[in-house]
Amino acid sequence: PKRAEDRAAASAGTADANDDHDKLSWPEQTLVGYNGEEAKRIILRSDRHKLLEENVHILPQDAMVTMDYREDRVRIFVDDDGKVVRQPRLG
Repeated sequence: PKRAEDRAAASAGTADANDDHDKLSWPEQTLVGYNGEEAKRIILRSDRHKLLEENVHILPQDAMVTMDYREDRVRIFVDDDGKVVRQPRLG
């Protein structure tokens, strides 16, 4: 009986964690699978980073890019369907 209670409590904790995840903002919020334009809007709305729209780039997943690091730039890599394939990050 105690194990069933533990499983029920664990399931409830998972549901709470999923609810919290939906409330997260970027960069904590996972954007993989989102449409690239939607991901860009979410990133630009982020309160933590004051990014300019011209510094948030949507690029094909196989695009060649420079390796320099810039704290004011985010690259969003998308597949042929325009879906984000890896988590966007500063740089």
